[in-house]
Order: sequence, then structure tokens, then C-alpha cells
Amino acid sequence: MPGVSLTIPSAHDCQPTATDANGNFRLSFGEHKTGDVIVGLSAKKHGYEVVNHHITRDGYTLTDRDSLRIVMAPVGKIAEARARYYDLLETACVSHYDSTRAYLNQQYADHFITQPELDYWMDAAAKELQSAYLHLDDYADRLARLNDDDPDTEAQALLGQLLSGQTDAVVACITSDNEYTVLDDYLVFAGTYPMAEEARFVASGTYDLLNIPEEMVPDITVLDNYSQQYENNFMAYGPRYAQCCRYLGTLFMNTGNNIMAAFCFRKAMLMYELLEEMGEMSHAEQIMELQNLLKRLE
Repeated sequence: MPGVSLTIPSAHDCQPTATDANGNFRLSFGEHKTGDVIVGLSAKKHGYEVVNHHITRDGYTLTDRDSLRIVMAPVGKIAEARARYYDLLETACVSHYDSTRAYLNQQYADHFITQPELDYWMDAAAKELQSAYLHLDDYADRLARLNDDDPDTEAQALLGQLLSGQTDAVVACITSDNEYTVLDDYLVFAGTYPMAEEARFVASGTYDLLNIPEEMVPDITVLDNYSQQYENNFMAYGPRYAQCCRYLGTLFMNTGNNIMAAFCFRKAMLMYELLEEMGEMSHAEQIMELQNLLKRLE
């Protein structure tokens, strides 16, 4: 593009210049050397704006090669693309949220999880959607500025996922900077504790907070304590989860609710068994104690 003016106010040893008829330009420095980082580059032409603005925003490193490429677009084009990508991202995130809720509700209906666990995972899904909305503007802008020379590989991958309908991957990318979503975490959770058939009917038993003595209500929320950290580091917080389940089981046993007590003890025991298989440390003592508690409840 001809006629683009280029200035670097922060570099006094570089004179302003402009692109020639073929869009080429040359920057010459009197004091700066190869390897120096130059910030504050300004590229202007009436009716146009810089697409790859990370060059002007973050700076670039001087080389002795013909390596600096500036991409321009008519004013308004980036905003138009940004709005389009925002809509696509929002649709993907809301769709993922709806499907996550539907799946969790079905898991509860099939008695694979209890009400407190359903409440936790539903809350996690809502927070995931909230986190997505916090990042939509940024990612929509990054997608709108992609071009053939753009080094933003994360945004390039996100675009491919978005256009191919991979909503799970899209949500994971813009909410947590890793490859997992809340639904993925739940599936890992369910996989580490596959509820046995004999335990399924236990989960369908009465677990209505309205029917639990008032003094126990604060203790029931202990299930949430493990959840806030469990998904981030299994080996660190798995034992805490098992301890919470055992604690709840003790509370239920003390109030005569042996069905729920057995359910909590069984869940704690299987978690300890899983940790034992991983070989980080021995939980044989806790497993034996829980086995004895379960025998007492038979």
C-alpha cells in the first residue's frame, strides 16, 4: 500500500518515512543496533488502520533482514469482523453451557450424583460461562486481526475450532488457558469414582435439606469445600475430598441415617483406593477404617 507514513517518536535516530508505490519502506537507525527492541512505531494512512497492532503496541526487534510487515485495513473492517466473531464465540459458549446443564441434570436423574454434587457442578458451569463472557471481547478482537503473517497461533487454532463447531475446545481456550472444560472435569470426576450399581439407589434416597436437622445444614456444605480445589490438582486435593466424604458419613451415622452414611463412606473409600493405586502415598489405614465402618452399617 503506497503512501503510508511511518514514524517512531521514541527513536530519535530514525527519520520518518513513507511507503513507496509498491508498499515497501526502509527504516534506518543511527544508534540502535540489531537485536534492540523498538516501541512506539506509528503507521498512518487516511481511512485505514493497523491490523497487526501488536507491532505498534508491544514493539519489534530490529534485524538486518527485510522482516517487518505491517498490515492495514479500511477503517471499520476490524470492528465489523470483531462483532461477527463475538457473536460466533457467544453462541458457542452458550450452547456449551446449555449442553453441560442438560447432561448434569440427566446424571442426577439417573442417580449418578447427589443433589449437593449437582449443585456444585451446576455452579461451576455457570462460573465457566461467566468467565467466557469476560474474555469474549479480547478473543473476538484477536480473531478479527488474524492475517497470514500473524504469529498468534492460539487465535489461529481457536478460529479453526470455532468454524468447525468444536464448542468444547472453544470454551476451554477462552476460559481457562488449557484443554479442559467443566464438563471434562466432571467426566474425569465420574470416571475416578464410577458409581457401582449397588450404590446408585443410595444416591436416589432422600437428601432433602429441608428434612435435615437445622444444626447439620452448615456441615452438609463441606462437600463444596473439596470441589473448589479438587479439579485443579487431584493428588493434592483428592485426600481432602475423601476426608470430607468421611466426615459427612459420620454426621449421617450419628443422626441415624445409615443409608447416606454408607454412601459417603463408600465414596471416601473408593477415592482412597484410587489414590493408593497412583502410588503417591499409602492410605491403607484409612481404607481399613472405612471398611470397618461399612460393616457396622450392614
